[in-house]
Amino acid sequence: MKKVLIALSLMALFQRSAMAQDTPNAEQIIDKYIAAIGGKDALMKVNDLTTNMSSETDRGVIIITRKQKLPNKFSMVINANGMEVMKQTGDGQKVLMGGMQGSNTIDGPAAQAMIAMNTLFPELHYAENGIKSTVVGPEKIDGKDTYKLSHTTADGATTWTDNFDVGTGLKVQAVVTNKSPRGQMTTTMQYADYKEQNGIKFPMTINQQSPRGTQTMTVDNIKINKGLKDSDFKTE
Repeated sequence: MKKVLIALSLMALFQRSAMAQDTPNAEQIIDKYIAAIGGKDALMKVNDLTTNMSSETDRGVIIITRKQKLPNKFSMVINANGMEVMKQTGDGQKVLMGGMQGSNTIDGPAAQAMIAMNTLFPELHYAENGIKSTVVGPEKIDGKDTYKLSHTTADGATTWTDNFDVGTGLKVQAVVTNKSPRGQMTTTMQYADYKEQNGIKFPMTINQQSPRGTQTMTVDNIKINKGLKDSDFKTE
């Protein structure tokens, strides 16, 4: 009996060792993702990006416009029934949060975390932004084998996770937890239906799950290098 237990223990040890050897490190997983969506050379040719999305809800159609510009500027505007209901703008230093209840400016580490996550193709810039990525391990997402990565800002204050398809290398899910007046709020984004434009693959369907409910966003069009100006990202 003792020999059997020893044999089983050794078998389990060998299996864990084999799994550890088979699982790539965080850098390799991110490199595979960058290659899967078009490669570093293609991504580095993009200076600005505008993504127009829409979502049908019980209250009508919601229009989302997201703009990104190198090196670290972004904005997102949400319109519902012809009215602007939310806007986020990052100028590289501060983030202006606006809505129907007013607006406020975020700076310091909280702003830098938002900017790092919303930078154009952020995975290309994790190292320079001090983002540390670690492998959590394999995880099944909707029956698919994925590698789960955890990312942490340089100050350790903000953490989020991504899941990458083991076979294709594409990102299939991101989970972000933010602080709100009501406490912590976790948002899960699932990415699907990747299509190529200008040699780069973009997810054309994004499913968002949060305490506010579930929302499916469809990418209507993508505009690359249309000459966005720094003035499009004012926070004052």
